[in-house]
Amino acid sequence: MKLIKILFYLVVILLLIVSFTPLNFYYSNISRELRPIILENISGSAIKGSAQSVKYLGMEVGQAEWLIYPSSYNAVTMNLALKDENYNFSANLIKTLDSQIVKDLKGTADWKIIDKLLKFNHGELSGYFDFDFKHVEMKDGAAYRILGSVVTKELTLLKPIQKDMGEIKVVFSDDNPEIMVGLVNSKSNVLNVSGAIYIHRNHRWEVKLTLIPSPGEYEIEYALQSIGDRRPGGGRALNIAGFY
Repeated sequence: MKLIKILFYLVVILLLIVSFTPLNFYYSNISRELRPIILENISGSAIKGSAQSVKYLGMEVGQAEWLIYPSSYNAVTMNLALKDENYNFSANLIKTLDSQIVKDLKGTADWKIIDKLLKFNHGELSGYFDFDFKHVEMKDGAAYRILGSVVTKELTLLKPIQKDMGEIKVVFSDDNPEIMVGLVNSKSNVLNVSGAIYIHRNHRWEVKLTLIPSPGEYEIEYALQSIGDRRPGGGRALNIAGFY
């Protein structure tokens, strides 16, 4: 019993030391364990702090603020906020012995983040995405469960003509652990978007969408001509895939 008390006090003292010692004093000694994440211009401690620059696999991902605390006997939670000029996110990251869980992921991201991926070469869009995910779970590095949604806001075609594009929404609501499906639909007077986003447990993702301009929307047809492939019945079919 006496040994348990001693160990408890040692753990408390260690946590207090870590809490009050500035992280930049010893970051160089632990940086190798954090790779591929690199923190720069650090303030605060490992328990509660911030970094003006965060890099992941050499890519700049913005500024970060965090607060870490034990949330149960077998889990540690990090309240994380991440932002740069193109996005702003907050979430609770929960690490257990066999899984990583993201809860209450909320934030926004500028449309331009995926503009180049879609090869939108014949038009110009503006707007942003609004994210609201209640639960994202990873096991052994693979997606296991996704519940939430992302919807476009203020999506506007600027060129070749200015038009309100309405909303495009993706909803993940299936608990099937083998494959996570995000159903895509649109609420628009000028463009119908339907299909799905598939997240597989084998680290593969797929996007399969059908984009059909409303009758008479010739500017929309022109703007979409570099996206995906032409459909026999009109509109475009977008099929892309990759690995995460």
